[in-house]
Parts: sequence; structure tokens; C-alpha cells
Amino acid sequence: MLTDAGRVASCMVPATSIRAGESIVRVSRLWKLFVLLLGVSLAATLPAPRPALAQSGLEVFEKDIKPQLQFKSFTYGKASAIGAKGFALENVVAVIPAEATGTQDTTIKIVKVTVDEADFERLRASSNSDDLPRYAKLRIEGMTGDDALNGMFESFGVPQAPVDLVLDYRLDPASKVLTLSTLELALKGQGSLSLSMVLEGVSDKASETSGAKDNTRLRVATLDYADSGLLAQLLPAVAKQQGLPVDAMVAMATAPIGAFAAGKSAETVKALDALASFVADWKKPQGPLRISVKPSKSASFADFDKIEEPNALSDIFGLRIEYAGTRVGATGAPAAGPTGDSAAAGKTLTGGEAWLTIVGNTITGRVDGEEIFEHYRKDGTLALMEGSAITKGKWSLEGERICFKYPDEDKDCQSVSRTGDQVTFARKGGKSFRFKLLAGNPKDL
Repeated sequence: MLTDAGRVASCMVPATSIRAGESIVRVSRLWKLFVLLLGVSLAATLPAPRPALAQSGLEVFEKDIKPQLQFKSFTYGKASAIGAKGFALENVVAVIPAEATGTQDTTIKIVKVTVDEADFERLRASSNSDDLPRYAKLRIEGMTGDDALNGMFESFGVPQAPVDLVLDYRLDPASKVLTLSTLELALKGQGSLSLSMVLEGVSDKASETSGAKDNTRLRVATLDYADSGLLAQLLPAVAKQQGLPVDAMVAMATAPIGAFAAGKSAETVKALDALASFVADWKKPQGPLRISVKPSKSASFADFDKIEEPNALSDIFGLRIEYAGTRVGATGAPAAGPTGDSAAAGKTLTGGEAWLTIVGNTITGRVDGEEIFEHYRKDGTLALMEGSAITKGKWSLEGERICFKYPDEDKDCQSVSRTGDQVTFARKGGKSFRFKLLAGNPKDL
């Protein structure tokens, strides 16, 4: 079972989608293509290298690297050298054989491959295949493929789009410091994800990679996600496949952020407010989301055991999350508990913003003289206790109104607002109901 911290880490992509997992596998094939393009075949036994002191980068590629590529066929149109360590290829067509993909032959087309520099000394056939390439700087533009590859999101209603990939890294064998300046994957017209980081304790030997988890430490890392419409297309499609209203699924993703924020430091809550705000703005984000980590001292995998500590994210990991549309109190559960700092200060939340702070909790009050308790689960279901009777139902967030549906009753949609621990529901043109918000599920409904 996931901890609250685990749920926060996974909230951006619902783990319930098997198809999403399949998409990750397809993305890994893009990475495999990059590896093949560089000719990284460290385990192969290949002939001795040729002298290349007077050769251009293109000549080295064509004579020493291209023969290593494990493609069924590999062709390109225009080609040019970029000094002694780089080259550019245009109109590339590569066919990956079925035995490499595990399914069938896969055809990849790329508008342009630009390798500004690559570690040819280690990429070309070498007697020491244990040496990993120490640096590379390249860009792949306009990559498309067959349905299995290029249509990775097509099953979710997202049209096919060319993919761009950028990689720029350098590994210093002496200090064992890996500087990843850029690893960026962009789906044209949809969005882009970019990662940069500095790691300590990284070996340049392939035989030592098995111990990387124990030896590697993080100095700093930054993850940027810029959305240009991908979430607005992807989330409704995923929700439909799961049989959930999209707002219910978003609430399921956001509620654990609020639960994790409870009792944490002001800096941690500020960061999580930014994350919750970005998720809530999935229809049209107000700019990119930036997540950065800069530990007070370099962090190892073992340090993640401390993530539940109240100030760990800010004090130990140096977490910062930046988003232009950040709303104070978006998590709904900072250090003050379920009421939240902003609500305790008298701020009133309405509509979806209010509802995202209520999900996962319980309201209580009197309706027609009867004391009731109603608990709202993150999966879009609810349980109502009237006296000793318990009735199950469903909820859905439709626009800025929350709708309730009980067996044998019509759907009832109401506006919702929250100030502190006071929650108010109001029917259009009708009466309103005021309740008190209780943290969690005290009645075990």
C-alpha cells in the first residue's frame, strides 16, 4: 500500500491506467532508438579502431559507428560534418528488426539528427567495452514512426505528433560526477518534459552500474513540464477508460497532496500548494511547472526514508515547486490541519477549489432535524449516515457544482463553498445547508 508520500509522487499520472504503463514502454523504445543512433554496443566484440585524427565527425560516424548500428536498414539524405566530433543527418529512415522490438519491424523517420559532439573514442569499436561514453550533445527533431511507436497516446484521444529529443551530458571519470545539462522529450504542439541534474559517485565503467543505487548521490535536479494541451486531452480520455468523471479523478490525484501537507512546514506547504494548483488547472495551466531539488548536502536513495518527517522536503531535500498560477491554500491541509492556513485566516474557497479540499474528509450537521455524517472518498463514491442507517452513493464535480447521486434518486447538483471548517452547499434557487468539516473518516463510513 502506498504511503501519502508515495501518492504525492505518483499523483500526476494515475497508476490505475494499464495503458499508461504501455505508453511508458513505448517511450523507452525512443530511448532505444537514441542508443542505436549513437552506436552504443558496448557488449559486442568488434574490430580494432581506425585512426581518426584527420577525419571529420561525419567520416568517423560513417566508417566506425554506422557499421555497429543494429538496424535492419538505415538510410539518410543529406549529411554534413560538425568538426571532428559531430555530424548532422537529414531525412533519416531506420528500420528496427522485430527481434529487437519483440513484436514486428518498426520504421522510424526523423527529419534531422544533429550530434554536436560525441565521445567517438569510446563509441567506436574498442577492445575495452567496459568504458561508457563520457559525453554527448545531440538533438533529434521531428521523429515519427509506425502506429505502435508514434501513436503512444492515440488510444487516449491524443493525435499523433512528431517527437523531439535533446540530450546533453558529461561524465568526469576522475571525480565521478555526471552533469546532465538537458534531457528533454517534447511532443510537438502538446507539451514537453525537461530534466537536468548533477549526480556524484557515477562510474564510467559498465561493470559497476549495478552498484549505482548505493553509490550515487544527488547534488541538484530540476524538472520542467510545459503543457500545451496534452493534459486537457489526456485526462478526460483516461478518466473515461476508468469509468470515472474527470473531476473525480483529478480530485483523487489532488487529495493525497493535501493529506501529505498536513502538519508540514510553511515552505513544504507552499511547494505543495503550487503542485495542487497546477493539477487543478489541468484544462489550461497558467504556465509551466518547475520542480527543483537542492539538498543541504547531497542526498542518496537512503535519504528518501526521511520524506515523512515534517520538514524533510524543504530542509533535507531543498524542494521548490514553482507555478505562476499557485493559489495559497490549494492543498487545503497545511500545518493547521484540515481547515488549512488560508481557510483559518477567513478565506472562502468556492467551486472546484473548495471541493478539492473536502474530498477525503467528512461533513456533519443537521438536515430536517436529523444529524448526518457524509464521507467523500477519492474514488468518486460517498457514504451517508443518518442515525444508524448508511446509504452509499456517488459524487461528481461538474463545472463548479458538485453533484450527488443516490440509488433510486435523481442527481442533485449544488454549489459548494468553504470557510475554515464550515462547508456550505446550496441548491440553485433553493435553500442552503451548512456543515462542519471533520478530518478523514471518523465514523469509518
